[in-house]
Amino acid sequence: MANDSQKLQQLQRILLLYQLVKTKPEMSSKALQEELGIGKSTYNRDREFMKKLGVSFEYDKAKKRQDLTKDAFLPIPDLSLDERLAIILALSQLGELQESFLAKHARAAAAKLMAGQEKSFCDVCKALLEQDLAHKGHSRQERIVDDLLNATINRRRIRISYCKPGQPAEDYEVEPYQVFVVDGFLYMDGYCIERKEIRCFKVCRIRGVQDGGLTFSNLREYDFARRRTNVFGIYASDQEPEHVKVWFAAEIAPFIREESRHASQKLTENSDGSLLFEVDVAEPEEVLWWALRWGGNFEIIEPQWLRDEAIKTIRKMAQRYKKQ
Repeated sequence: MANDSQKLQQLQRILLLYQLVKTKPEMSSKALQEELGIGKSTYNRDREFMKKLGVSFEYDKAKKRQDLTKDAFLPIPDLSLDERLAIILALSQLGELQESFLAKHARAAAAKLMAGQEKSFCDVCKALLEQDLAHKGHSRQERIVDDLLNATINRRRIRISYCKPGQPAEDYEVEPYQVFVVDGFLYMDGYCIERKEIRCFKVCRIRGVQDGGLTFSNLREYDFARRRTNVFGIYASDQEPEHVKVWFAAEIAPFIREESRHASQKLTENSDGSLLFEVDVAEPEEVLWWALRWGGNFEIIEPQWLRDEAIKTIRKMAQRYKKQ
């Protein structure tokens, strides 16, 4: 009986240790021992036992936190069916990213979320997760994304080599604030030391990342949600939003009704079946680029400068076809 009691105590201690490492990674090994009321030798034996169960962790002195290097168990919270499906659907979309090597991490996470679920649920999700990847990632970009994510999480200043299409690479010192996805591409918001402002960088244009040797804490009132409030597509701006009106022909009006492009958008039905699309955005040119997908079935009404830009663009397109 005493042996059983000891085993039960060890199991309870290991479960508590696992919980502490997951929820309070900032605790040092010594702090964990004190919390559990055990010595170093018992602590090390418990860690070895946990390794056999598939859980490994080490204290990273540089980061000042426990690093969970292997975790065979992921506690699944009490999620509803809709919540579980929403997560799996979101994870499946990572395969559409240009940086699609992230999909393998998504699939590993999805497999953990599906563990122990009913067969019908797993069958539905399996089809989503086994589709072919749209793009093929490569090791260099994978390392770059990993470096960016680590720098963002640990608030480390970095130096990046950034290359826009058709231009030579430029070096920037950046304090990375946020990594996010738009239209299948990864982007990073960060404070650019050279430009002295918050800039948006397209991750696939980054050719290299180096640690700048500094930790930063000043986010300069950066607020991801507020910064993107007036964004129509990709580009965030501190400019005041401008009111844009676009007329769409009756033939494609049903497709415009289906889209929810922006929180400020307003649709007005015309008697002939056409549609007036209105929106307030900081970069109106992005509305023109979106509208151009509909060919001759749209017209920029206002602002006048954007209407002039549309006329210039369409004339240039027409001129190109006249050459043939």
